[in-house]
Amino acid sequence: MQTQEQQEKTDIKNHIQSNPKTNNYGQGQYKITCPSCQKDRTKNRTDTPFSVNINSETIVYHCHHCGINGAISRTQGATRMKVVKTEPKPIKKIELPKTNKKGKSADWLLARGISVETAENSGCILTEKNNLPVIGFTFTKDSKTVAVKWRTCNGKKDFFWENNSQTLFGRNIHNDSVPTVESTIVITEGELDMLAIKEAFKDHSNIDVYSVPNGAPNSLSPDGKVDPNESGRFKYVWEDREKFEGIDRIILAVDSDENGEILASELSRRLDKARCYVVDYRGFKDANELLVETDAETVRKQVLNAEPVPLHGLNNIDFYSDEFQMLYDQGQPKGVSTGFDSIDKLFNIQTGYLCVVTGYPSDGKSAFIDQLLVNVAKNYGWKTNICSFEKPVSYHAIQLAQCFIGKPFFEGQNKRMTQEEKDFSQHFINEHFLFQDYQDGGQPTIENILEKSAQAVMRYGTKILVIDPFNFIETNHKGLETDMISSMLTKVQLHCKKYDIFCFFVAHPNKPQMRDGKKNVVTGVDISGSMAWFSKADMGLTLYRGESNVEIHCWKQRWAWCGKTGMTSLTFDPLSNRYAEEEKVEDTYDWEF
Repeated sequence: MQTQEQQEKTDIKNHIQSNPKTNNYGQGQYKITCPSCQKDRTKNRTDTPFSVNINSETIVYHCHHCGINGAISRTQGATRMKVVKTEPKPIKKIELPKTNKKGKSADWLLARGISVETAENSGCILTEKNNLPVIGFTFTKDSKTVAVKWRTCNGKKDFFWENNSQTLFGRNIHNDSVPTVESTIVITEGELDMLAIKEAFKDHSNIDVYSVPNGAPNSLSPDGKVDPNESGRFKYVWEDREKFEGIDRIILAVDSDENGEILASELSRRLDKARCYVVDYRGFKDANELLVETDAETVRKQVLNAEPVPLHGLNNIDFYSDEFQMLYDQGQPKGVSTGFDSIDKLFNIQTGYLCVVTGYPSDGKSAFIDQLLVNVAKNYGWKTNICSFEKPVSYHAIQLAQCFIGKPFFEGQNKRMTQEEKDFSQHFINEHFLFQDYQDGGQPTIENILEKSAQAVMRYGTKILVIDPFNFIETNHKGLETDMISSMLTKVQLHCKKYDIFCFFVAHPNKPQMRDGKKNVVTGVDISGSMAWFSKADMGLTLYRGESNVEIHCWKQRWAWCGKTGMTSLTFDPLSNRYAEEEKVEDTYDWEF
């Protein structure tokens, strides 16, 4: 008789096998409905939050809604399950039909204020498919059409792809006799809005306009931001990164609804808020509606007068009106849980902030951070960029795997993780962690570290940066060490705000000071080199290993909504590399300098 766990895995396996996408266990990554929570949902029953990764040995699964996860061996006793080898799909050759300039598609487009000429110059095909008028948006590479996104023009908003594309849509053919809007590009939420803006500018100036290939995100995380599970839809930011190089002004012409705002927020986070601007449609939904209901001159005016994305600068309060109202309606912002109730009373993880972590060598700083990273990856899908100098990447991955699975990686006195569990942990780490590696001789300067972090945000949407520890960072600063550290921490702070990420920065204290035969508990003022470690930190933590536990001291909390100063303690299991709660929790903290 099967155990409950075995029965659950059998049910999950049957669910995966019966799904049309994953039928016969074809190797690859899929998103399907969840067998655990789908039947209980009253809304969004067609969502596909259940991620499945199938390889030759293992089926790894994770539901981003209810959190169920695990791995299933593809071997049953001596009988191997059927393995379907999958070959890379060849790119289908696309035969483009001729545009019918007088067909129903052209009439539909004209009714939306867009000429056939603008559509043709932008790479559109107007034709019919299956007796329906359609418009095809062509995506090119090396002057060849590699994908077409078709849209019906019969009153319904239906899309279907020939091949697929993870690049921006837009073919910009400039008229040499018309002046060009220098160092500016426009990004729209949809292809029709891109055409509407091109139409509005066609007789006045050349301007580069592109559309994202897949619209705004469909799902949001509880904090109202892009769900990490949707990070893959932003591949075009990286694939078309050359389009953004040397550009001073990126105008985001997104829809004026919640999802459009989220799209603008995520794009500006990845592309640098300092050069991003957002179009105000004067109460209309998007650029095409503004064109239809007003005129081309109004569209041009609103695009060119786009407002800058809010930065931390010098502005009056009206500049932050939306944020100001949101704080009134929703209260103080909340970070995400660390995974420990006792820690959450002192400290939570909120993007835009710098957290300095200190403590004596071997007191558990790195393992504690690893635990929090695994927790937020499991609970929220957050991705982390790790710059750790004290251990090779493979060994750091082993420690993360042990923390994730809760078993040793190597053979020893305790039962190690199985091959199945090792594969499951590897998949998890691959999905949620990136590692900066300077073993090839690269210079670990703070500038290089932050540049790699910016690339990780752009390409993968990382939410956390770890720098561990400070003393491995190279510097050419010739002045006072205290000035160098202050300048470096300012750069990290600004980086956190600019890219909306959270940073753990580990720094070692001075030599231990003894009191009553025991080492003192250090704080930010005891870190080598500069008082800036204390003053520049938004949050400050100390790990202190006691006789039977590890104390976590929060010695600075700049913002009350992020927590408070105080102390608690956890137990640590070195075999699993895991921390666990203690029953006794102390919330008071006695300041000693």
